Amino acid sequence: MSKALLSALLLLAAPLAAATPTPDGERLWSRFRGPEASGEGSGDLLPGEGFGLRLEWQREIGSGYSGISGADGRLFTAFTDGEVDVVAALDADSGEELWRYTLGEKYAGHDGSDDGPLSTPVVDRGTVYVVAPHGQVLALDEQTGERRWIYELDGDNSTLPFYGYTTSAVIHGDSVLVATGGEGGAVTALDRYTGEPKWRGGSGTIFYQTPSLLRLAGREVLVVVSNQHLEGLDPETGESLWRLQHTEGNQTEESAHVVPADEGRFLVNFGRGATLYRADADSVEEVWSGRAFANSLAIPVRVGDHFYGFTRGILTCVAVDSGEIVWRSREPGGQGLMRVGDALAIISPEGELVLADASPEGYREVARVAALDSASTHFPSCVGDAFVVRSLDGIASVVPDADLRPRVGPTEVTERLRGRFGEWLASVERLPEGQRQAAVDERFGELERTPLFESDFGGDDRSLVHFVWRGDADDVGLAGDPVANQEVTLERVAGTDLFFHTLQLEPAGQYNYGFSVDFAPPAVDPENPYSTNEGFQISSDLRMPELPPAPHLDEPAADAPRGTLDAFQFRSVALGNTRQIQLWRPADYDADPSRTYPLLVVNHGDNQVRGSLMTRTLDNLVGRSVAPLVAVFVPRVQPAEYGGEQADAYNRFLVDELLPHLRRHYRVESSGHAILGPGSAGVASAYAALSHPGLFSRFAVQSYYHIDPVRERIEAALASDAAKPSRAFVVYSNRDYDLPNGIDADDASKDLISRLREAGIETEVLVTEYSPNWGGWRGQHDDILEAFFPYEAPAASAAE
Repeated sequence: MSKALLSALLLLAAPLAAATPTPDGERLWSRFRGPEASGEGSGDLLPGEGFGLRLEWQREIGSGYSGISGADGRLFTAFTDGEVDVVAALDADSGEELWRYTLGEKYAGHDGSDDGPLSTPVVDRGTVYVVAPHGQVLALDEQTGERRWIYELDGDNSTLPFYGYTTSAVIHGDSVLVATGGEGGAVTALDRYTGEPKWRGGSGTIFYQTPSLLRLAGREVLVVVSNQHLEGLDPETGESLWRLQHTEGNQTEESAHVVPADEGRFLVNFGRGATLYRADADSVEEVWSGRAFANSLAIPVRVGDHFYGFTRGILTCVAVDSGEIVWRSREPGGQGLMRVGDALAIISPEGELVLADASPEGYREVARVAALDSASTHFPSCVGDAFVVRSLDGIASVVPDADLRPRVGPTEVTERLRGRFGEWLASVERLPEGQRQAAVDERFGELERTPLFESDFGGDDRSLVHFVWRGDADDVGLAGDPVANQEVTLERVAGTDLFFHTLQLEPAGQYNYGFSVDFAPPAVDPENPYSTNEGFQISSDLRMPELPPAPHLDEPAADAPRGTLDAFQFRSVALGNTRQIQLWRPADYDADPSRTYPLLVVNHGDNQVRGSLMTRTLDNLVGRSVAPLVAVFVPRVQPAEYGGEQADAYNRFLVDELLPHLRRHYRVESSGHAILGPGSAGVASAYAALSHPGLFSRFAVQSYYHIDPVRERIEAALASDAAKPSRAFVVYSNRDYDLPNGIDADDASKDLISRLREAGIETEVLVTEYSPNWGGWRGQHDDILEAFFPYEAPAASAAE
């Protein structure tokens, strides 16, 4: 999954809530999104028409996915200081820290996540309740941060989520309700004064969800969304009132949450879309289900007869009664929203707080202000007279101000008609509308593929690229790498079926993209012959004019010899799991039964084989520029196998189990192997080679980045006097991964290169302009293979 989606997933486990004034008029936000499970702030926060937004204060804060709660003039959130995780109280008026409590050792980000705690604190009657990422439920004094009690979660009394404990507590009477997961214990009730367990109820695995208290048919019901079931519990006893499976077969939904509609109905937003349910104290039934709010972990809100939320990054308005999509808007983008009166408060991808009308008439922006220095996957909170927003490294307070003029809309304006292509479009637009379609048809009849470059129109600017789509549609959007994985709208040429958008990109770059037609999920460009199967979708592959040619990616000639791809199931005792191994044998493998072959181990093997990503390269190069070899493609079963807690067990699986099996069943050499992989698979490759240099004499990494705890082991191995692999090949891009805490993959790669050379390892480096994905990485496979397995023509051929 992408980092943006992962970040949102980790934020979602905080309880949904609404801000309500206390008897003395203070607006509370006692839990993430307030105490009424509606994401609603007090409407009197906004001064009326024509107001602006003022940045009251802003300060840095440590990394963390924790949201913000507030009460009694204080804000509460959790973060890491780089060494330990803490929960802290801040002064709501100034942002000054009042106290902090150490939760424990820093929860290190892994497999795409960032460092820091995940649960949002809950404030109730002078006590702050928080769930630490390593599994402690704590009660702290609101004024001092002094601990009142602690309850430990572990594998015996809860489900261990892969990304750490994320759920937040729900307060009901004298009970603290915590989603713990497991048969007979989906929820655990703790005594609010002592932390002692009172009951366990419900069943099912829970990873990143938080229950919601709803009033159904005059009775309070704790609605629990586990990975596979929807269940209603009596919040007093934990008794199961009703239960319904919300997935098919063994499918799971790990971060679905509840949005109240009215008494008796509620919405659940799943990854596949949203479903409205009707329930009472005894039963539950589905009312409607649709694709609205799919592929987004942002939690919708209800305003009147409509829900508002995100479908991918597209703001979407949906009718409560029917599930019909009323309108969609690519502005302003973002990851989440809350309601304040009849307005929506959204943090944009640029870190701006944006207010927009919550109206079925369409999207209309009210005001915006720059609040954060970086993009945010967090949701706004509403405390006192201010909106409070945070990102992974900052927190800010924003106040509505009737004396300020509102600022709305994007400030950047780009030239719509650019280059020679733009000149041609201008000539089309000068024609009467009735003649334009014929002019477009004639010109496109001379073109062989899209996107279009300036050279297609006689120009020499090699950085301009023109994305075009033709057909019957009301709206077409461009998604993917060229637009930072957001979506932008293509403009339609009036009187024609031509939609277009021009960008200036790196002339030697490689990008993956797709077109969203009438807001459907992005699909390939029908006129682009290049595509990449990324597993979750097939994307078009943009190869800019100065990108080095890659004939190894082309389909081999019909009469060219091709290797054979075997597949078999392999059980690992070291890891306790089973995976499908695929193995490529060269075309001449059966010609000489006495011949042995060098071995290439490919991590993330399933992804490298899918769509012939690497087997096509082997078919094209082996026996021509690459010496005959055997390649084994090894998939990952658990993310922690690559650089995480299972890294040593993964090495044992390779060295003690898989390699001996290959030597018994295939004619592969006993040592001197090569191993490669991108991203986390590159970390696994480097670690395997440095741990077993007698077996792996060469390794290659692409888009390398650091993963704890293996990072320290790799650095220690390189600094030691122990034997080491003889060669390394490091590939990175100038547009590589952005990693937690401001570290980029290109910086991590440079650090690795320096350490490799200091250790005396012959290291080849290739710097490119690819996008860090399967379409980008495959472009360098020829360089790696030709370096590690150089082809030598047979002696007779050399003499000739």
